[in-house]
Amino acid sequence: MKKEYLILIALILILGAYLLFHKENKDNYILPEIVKIDVSKITGLVIDKKEGQIEFTKKEEGWILTDKEYPADSPSVENMLDTLKILKLSALVSQKGDLKRYELDDENHIKVKAMNGQEAIFEFTMGKTAPTFNHTFVMLTNDKNIYHANGSFRSYFDKTVEDFKNKKE
Repeated sequence: MKKEYLILIALILILGAYLLFHKENKDNYILPEIVKIDVSKITGLVIDKKEGQIEFTKKEEGWILTDKEYPADSPSVENMLDTLKILKLSALVSQKGDLKRYELDDENHIKVKAMNGQEAIFEFTMGKTAPTFNHTFVMLTNDKNIYHANGSFRSYFDKTVEDFKNKKE
């Protein structure tokens, strides 16, 4: 009888140690670090989507839409700049390149480029908002992986030229 108790106690200790030290949900990847973007150094924004490209340029009096030099809607531009300032990746979503599923394909994606003069400071491609509405699917330039970025910000960039115009001036 004592031998059976010792075996039972040994099994309980072994299984307890396994459960204590075995972490099934640990991440086996490292997220790329996005360098903090100093939005005061951004002099231009380029939004490229299927419908065409929209360019913004910073002038002394504010932001303008560069194709016809219309004054841009300041809150819209500030929302985009704030998004760039706080952009942070939270999870790796896919390494398989299934772009259509995340609306990162040519039909649906939005490419965003922040410029300082003629130099691109930061570029990324955004897809749809995640079903949780707390994340947006993104791809970084020269990276085939798809990530979750914190926040639901696609609506700030997914507008027409008319939507970006300042209608008060």
